[in-house]
Parts: sequence; C-alpha cells; structure tokens
Amino acid sequence: MSANPTVSVIIAAYNAENFIKRAISSALEQTYAPLEIIVIDDCSSDGTKALLEAEAASNPTIKILALPRNGGPSAARNAGIAAATGDWLAILDADDAFMPNRLACLLPFAVETEADFVADDLAYYDAAAECVTGSGMGHDIKLPEGPIGLRDFIAHNLADGRGLDWGLLKPIFRRRVLVERNIQYDTSLTHGEDFQLVVDLLLSGAKFWISPQPLYLYTQRMGGVSKRASGQTRTAIAYGKLKQAAEALSRDPRIAGDPDLVVLLQRRAQGLGRLDDAHYISGALRSGAFFGIVKRAWNDANFLPHMLAQIGRAIRRRLQATQ
Repeated sequence: MSANPTVSVIIAAYNAENFIKRAISSALEQTYAPLEIIVIDDCSSDGTKALLEAEAASNPTIKILALPRNGGPSAARNAGIAAATGDWLAILDADDAFMPNRLACLLPFAVETEADFVADDLAYYDAAAECVTGSGMGHDIKLPEGPIGLRDFIAHNLADGRGLDWGLLKPIFRRRVLVERNIQYDTSLTHGEDFQLVVDLLLSGAKFWISPQPLYLYTQRMGGVSKRASGQTRTAIAYGKLKQAAEALSRDPRIAGDPDLVVLLQRRAQGLGRLDDAHYISGALRSGAFFGIVKRAWNDANFLPHMLAQIGRAIRRRLQATQ
C-alpha cells in the first residue's frame, strides 16, 4: 500500500434528490479527503440527475455516471467500481452518511492489520429527529482478535434478531483485490447484496477486519426516537430471494463440503424465511389481502406459526404502548 492511499467513494443513487446531498456532503467533509466521489445515477425518474450535475459542476471531486437503464444498486456499484481510480473503495448508500473522521480512522486500521477490506460498526440515525440513536453492535460487543473468517461472518448473519447482521456493515475495499480476483456485486440481488460480496471475498482468501467504532451513519427505516419513517430508502425488501440465495450458497461446491457452513447457511435461510413471512403478513394486513394470507398458510406449514407469533408481538406492543 502507498504511504498515502487514495480513496474513491462510490454512491449509487435512484430517485434520491431529496436526501443525497447529505451523503455527498459527508464524503466531501472527510478529514482524510477522498480522491473522488463517484455518484452513479441509476436512471432516476425525479430530479436526481440534474441535482448531481449541479453538484459536480461546483466541485471537481464529484464525478457523475448516468446509467442508460435502471439496473439496481449492485449494477450501479459495479459501474462505479469499474470507473474508480483510488487505492480503496468506500461504498456509501445515498440515504446514509459518513462520520467526518471515518476514512481517517479506517485507513490506518487497514494498514495496521494488513487487511484487504475493513468495516466499522453502524451508528443508527433517525432522519426525522436528526440524531444518532445508538450503535448496531452495541457497546458490549466482543470482536475477534484477528481477521474475520467465513464461519464467523456467516454465524453473524442468521437473520434471527439476536444482534446486528454483519452483512449490513459497509466495508471499504482494496480496489486491487476486487479487480484482480474479478469479484463484483451480484446484479441479481437488489437487497442484501453486501453479504454475498463479502462471502465471495472471504472464499477467495481476502483478509477482513472489523473495527468497533461506529463511524457509518445508517439511516433507520423507522426512527428509533421519532418513530417516523425516514421515507429515504429505495431498497425493495426481498427476504424470499435472499432465502433462496442462502440455500443456493449452501450447495456451492466451495462450501458444500463443510458441514458447519452448510448448517449455518440453512439457519440463515430459515431466519430469512421467518422475516419474509412477517413482511408478507404486515403488508397483507395493511391492504386487507386476507385471502392471500389463507392461501399462503395452506401452501406453507411454517407460515401459520410465524403469523400467530407476529400477531402476538403486535398485541404486546400495543398493550405496552397503552400502559
């Protein structure tokens, strides 16, 4: 690594005109200045492209790529990676932001650990209240005293609600590792795509470390303080597709020979299945699609227990709110 490594910040944007300036500003305000901020407009239908062009005209650090058709966040990020020239790549979601010292802290950490990619904890951000509400891992997290292995990473991505899934972390990557090993985001995934990329990197032998510092501002869908929806995320929930991806990964020849990894991926698939059921129930109850609930319960023996458990949780929350 060079004595002063350069960083390309990559932001995929789709219909983000109302909030993307915060993300761009947080990258511009880094105490360790990025070489470039590459923003990929994923064929937005609002005023995102015009806003980005105005931002780029006022600051040469900002570079804009406009995709001819909407391909989702994975395709947009891949386009940004292909255009990047920095030694390191820092992925930033359009509705999120960096703490001012994020790059200044993570780059020395990467040098010290000789890592191929590093991540930090998430600082949960309530957009309506405009404040940090806590950290993803919590203050009592005990991280491994060494690089993160594939087994440990998957074990922290079981979608069971028992702590932060590490697939939500936003690592910074050594660009050379991605390019030389031909590793890209899976364009078939528009939700949870970071998990698959990290798995591919770990399977290639890349070295991954996590810092406990919460330096990435992760905008909550529902504010922890305001209890109001941010209205900013453009991610389409697709737990069912993630479940299928976990099942397929358990059959991958690179993994299928390791019983422990297979069991962990099966547990991840089960957790994602429960989340998919809960998401479906929530939407069906709001829209009054009761026949769909009955049909799903008929076709899936696991659905009814999940439905009853979710209804029970909803009742308990209402009772607690009235006390």
